[in-house]
Amino acid sequence: MASEGGAVAEEFDVLAGRLGIEVPADLKDGVVRGYAGLRAMTELLREVRTDTAAPEVREAPGA
Repeated sequence: MASEGGAVAEEFDVLAGRLGIEVPADLKDGVVRGYAGLRAMTELLREVRTDTAAPEVREAPGA
């Protein structure tokens, strides 16, 4: 898990560097943890959902 955390921190550093964003050292751990959480949430949101997995989600007629 530590190596995965290191990979996420490295990815964050690369992306922040491309955008010219500098995160203060005392805030970096929290920002990277938040970034990792957003990545995990994005993966969940991108999963394919079926009608049986989410029967309440239906398109409105004419939508």
